[in-house]
Amino acid sequence: MSRYVRLALADRAVARDELLAALSELGLTAEAAELPGGLMLTGNFECAGEPVDVRLPPGALGAIADFGLRLEAGRWQLVCGEHDRAHLESHLVGPLRQALEAARVRAAAAAAGLPVDAVREADGTLRLRVRPPG
Repeated sequence: MSRYVRLALADRAVARDELLAALSELGLTAEAAELPGGLMLTGNFECAGEPVDVRLPPGALGAIADFGLRLEAGRWQLVCGEHDRAHLESHLVGPLRQALEAARVRAAAAAAGLPVDAVREADGTLRLRVRPPG
């Protein structure tokens, strides 16, 4: 690992609890900091650790090193070693964005009293259908 890289996770502001719930929905257990930037990634002999707000352990989603999420300017950024970047981009970023948006649709539908049907297609696509009441 020669350096850490950052990838944007969502195009909108996401609350920490919402992010943690989406990670849990993906089967990931994360450690959350009590204070902003309160957790450090391990780092190695090539680079020092990086501060994050949410940290996931090495091996999560097949990542080689630990990685984390940091809230910067109101948006969550994935912070990971450059050797894990491509893998996490395909195995975390897309599914996490999908889980966040699905939760948003479900919450809006629940607030309006509308039922939601969810179907996962063979290609992994999640289809949500908001039905009229009754």
